[in-house]
Amino acid sequence: MEYKITVRDFLALGLGLAFISVGIDHFNSPCWYEPIVPSILPNPTFWVLASGFFEALFGLLLIIPRTRAWASVGMAWMLVVLYWANFNMWYNDIPLSGKTYDDIWHVRRLVIQIVLILGVTWIGQVTPFKGREKLHDSLDIFQGRITSSGFQTGDRIVVGAWNSSPFGTFTDIMWAKPDGTRVLIAPTQEIADYVTAMYSFDEVILEDIVSREEGRSLSVKCKSMDLQFSWKKGFAIPFKRSLLFIATVELFFARLIFSTRTYGLTRNNRQEWYAIDRVSNLSYASANIDGEDIGEMTPMNQPCKFGFSEAPKKPASCEVRTHIL
Repeated sequence: MEYKITVRDFLALGLGLAFISVGIDHFNSPCWYEPIVPSILPNPTFWVLASGFFEALFGLLLIIPRTRAWASVGMAWMLVVLYWANFNMWYNDIPLSGKTYDDIWHVRRLVIQIVLILGVTWIGQVTPFKGREKLHDSLDIFQGRITSSGFQTGDRIVVGAWNSSPFGTFTDIMWAKPDGTRVLIAPTQEIADYVTAMYSFDEVILEDIVSREEGRSLSVKCKSMDLQFSWKKGFAIPFKRSLLFIATVELFFARLIFSTRTYGLTRNNRQEWYAIDRVSNLSYASANIDGEDIGEMTPMNQPCKFGFSEAPKKPASCEVRTHIL
């Protein structure tokens, strides 16, 4: 059977050779890399040489089609782990060859790391769904939008507006009061039972909830609340990711950048994955609770403690696909 050379083959060759070169350089010039090894690790030279070995090894395996998929997974994990050294350099302002770098440089370096991780997983074809996840028929899948904001009174509100779910189209509201009381507002008892089995609440309110999304705005109304949100264009993640990727690589960067989690266990020990398709910062939020205005939007400075993950500290609206097993 004739083998057709693809774009992935060319990229695998180029990236593989680059990693082999960098790996060899770790052996030729270990002193250059040693300053950024986190101080908690003993014997920096060992870790520099070890990272160089794996960079060269995974680079070689990435070039070979038969080992490419495994190499891309290993390389993605390696890039996640190795960023610890880069972050250490950033956080502690460590100079290399006597030169320090500003925050913009380090942000660019982080972006490069993310692009590399996405690139190697794309090359190995482990990032996109291959048709459907193997567990697809066992998953409860919710597709819609999660919008969250804090307010001047200390109230924190998280709205899930679901276009598609096992319960059809519906909206629910999670509300953390200033005193820490956690309230769920749900449209039906069935939905309330489902949500409270997975998340922690001190009070449950059943009310009809009407939500309407127009452009980049969302209005949510029920007997207890009148909510209005608007958001900026934000940025999209233009491809699907496997649940494994979401639970590992994406989880790491979600915690690092947004202080959130994209994977975890629910209260009733079910696995849950958040596949974020677009992240947008809010430009406006208002809330009336029982007829009283609770002030302007603020960051989510205190945790809500509904479940294993918290909403982003900065008020945001995210297009999301939630998978529950």
